[in-house]
Amino acid sequence: MPLDPAFVRTSNTGFAIGDRPFPVVGVNSYFLAYCSDASRLSVMAAAAGMGANVIRSWAFLDVDPRPAGSVAFQYLQDGKIVQDGGPDGLERLDALIGTAEDQGLHLILPLVNHWKDFGGMPQYLQWLGIQGGVEEFYRSPEARAAYRNWVESVLTRRNTRTGRPYSEEPAVMAWELANEPRCEVAGGRELFLDWVGEMSAFVKSLDANHLLALGDEGFLQHADTSDPLYNGSHGVDGEAVLDFGQIDFGTYHFYPSAMGHSNDFGDTWMNDHIESGARANKPMIMEEYGLETAAERDEWYPQWLASVRLRGGAGDLLWMLGSSEPDVSGFRDTYTVLDASEVPAVVAHAREMQVPDVT
Repeated sequence: MPLDPAFVRTSNTGFAIGDRPFPVVGVNSYFLAYCSDASRLSVMAAAAGMGANVIRSWAFLDVDPRPAGSVAFQYLQDGKIVQDGGPDGLERLDALIGTAEDQGLHLILPLVNHWKDFGGMPQYLQWLGIQGGVEEFYRSPEARAAYRNWVESVLTRRNTRTGRPYSEEPAVMAWELANEPRCEVAGGRELFLDWVGEMSAFVKSLDANHLLALGDEGFLQHADTSDPLYNGSHGVDGEAVLDFGQIDFGTYHFYPSAMGHSNDFGDTWMNDHIESGARANKPMIMEEYGLETAAERDEWYPQWLASVRLRGGAGDLLWMLGSSEPDVSGFRDTYTVLDASEVPAVVAHAREMQVPDVT
């Protein structure tokens, strides 16, 4: 089904395309801009079979050293950070955007990783010879400039598959400033918010058509608690992020065991974020969630997704959809599923979210 040429926009605490509501239901498949056309099409067809309308995938790949013939978006050459715009570089991202349009899917595309996987902020610091932790990515003028250069090269690129500038691609739902950013130092909140303010304004100056989010895990800053999800120790204040006019929607992630909570904490976590979005009059997406066993998924995914749906959440994205295709079979973790049969609750939820309310 071809995409509506209109861009996804916010509508109070939800999304819309034209005059039609657009509830987000989908998956993460982070590797889709790295792989072959055949593997990409296979995974995206599986996503569509689950009822997905959105896929979240990385728009970054910082490689050092770069082996001959490998895929890289950025790498170091003669002491300078350079971009590869060719068939083993950003043409792969071109292909992802073009395939999404062909398949009637929308994309959320983070622009850098907090973590060292696929390069990320630590790679920038290494390339620039900057000592210290990830907080220096936010603090250093050189790191800020390198990130802005990357963002500009992506957002102003003309797609070799579609012929359009990225800023005019209907398949792109949103950009994200980063994947799971944190700033875990004294004064980290203020430093981080300063970075968010600068970079969100920069993105919008280059692309006013698409939505923008931070891409954070949803940490909140409440007084009188030792819970790191709420006490500000990660340097991220999700409610303060929503105050930026250039940030169009909020995000939160939920992995209960990794976050030090039981599975039944989900309803509280979702409610807290949906209420934050309501106060800011902005949508909230649970853009990553996962459990590791089939038994847990069958028990808890129906309850979590019902909480999103019944409390008025704007959407959710499963982590993650993988593939057994040879070139991408290694892109998986203990949360990975391969097809709709492994997550019937997600399929049922997609149907519920996308049925128009006729009452």
